[in-house]
Amino acid sequence: MDKNESMPEEKKTQSTKDSAETKKKIGLIALILLLMVISAGSVFLWKNNENKDVKKKKDAEIAALQKAKDDLQKQLTAAKETAASTTTPATPCTAKAPSASAIESIQDSIKSRNTAALEGYMAPTVKVIIAASGGVGDRTPTQAVSDISSYISSSTDPWNFALAKAETDGYAKGFYGKYFPSIAVVGKSANGIVISFSFDCNDKINTVFMAAKGTL
Repeated sequence: MDKNESMPEEKKTQSTKDSAETKKKIGLIALILLLMVISAGSVFLWKNNENKDVKKKKDAEIAALQKAKDDLQKQLTAAKETAASTTTPATPCTAKAPSASAIESIQDSIKSRNTAALEGYMAPTVKVIIAASGGVGDRTPTQAVSDISSYISSSTDPWNFALAKAETDGYAKGFYGKYFPSIAVVGKSANGIVISFSFDCNDKINTVFMAAKGTL
């Protein structure tokens, strides 16, 4: 009877011990979890601060590069302004008449229709203008020679390159006046075809004007 009465008391004691052990385990687990949370939080904060530092560093580098770019741009602008203010304006090119022998050769090339000889007296680009046709435009010397040869093919001899001043002055005052400068070499065929050679500052032919009778 005494033995049976003591058993519930032993079970009760054991149950109390088990409960205490369980609480300890739970407390330990909770502590571990708390430490893990704290550790994770610390890592997060560290990473976050590290990212902020990296961003600040990059922002500072970008700002420094932008400033350097702006400074260089200002220096370039200042240099251009200085160069513009100190550059000597180009001297305008003044047309120059060729030598007397060159003029004679130009006239002879038309009189004899040996227009190929003209090429040696021409500038790299020659403007060919034909009255009442809108012109031909910029040509190479070879093309210009071909244009001249084709146009004067219908001319009749003789060619006169000693026109009266009143006649050449009349051309200079007309609609095509700019193609008859004072140093131009101007000739006229027996059937009224007119040709005028103008020159650049290197005494080379740079413009050839041609007109049929009645177009001037």
